[in-house]
Amino acid sequence: MAAHVNIITVAVMMMAVVVGMAASLPHKPGYQDNTIRRYVNEKVCWWNEICKEEFQSEFRCRCPRWSHCRSPGRYYNAYCSVMASGYIWMQPRFNADSYRYGKK
Repeated sequence: MAAHVNIITVAVMMMAVVVGMAASLPHKPGYQDNTIRRYVNEKVCWWNEICKEEFQSEFRCRCPRWSHCRSPGRYYNAYCSVMASGYIWMQPRFNADSYRYGKK
């Protein structure tokens, strides 16, 4: 019986250490940028498709609701991804003024 209690005590202590280590890991939240408000055309991106090209001031397409348009930094291509870390480009919903399809 005493050995059984010791095993449970050790297991609880190990779980506490693991939880404490996980809580102390640095969390790098994503930086959110909402400066771009227009689309090249009204199209929904595929998963892992380029949603914004580097140095462009318009989105190529809109990511699905369950994903984010993210890149490693501001001056990189951004792809649709489910991860919310890195540089996140906030995409507005489609409306008549958010894209320039057919306009010069």
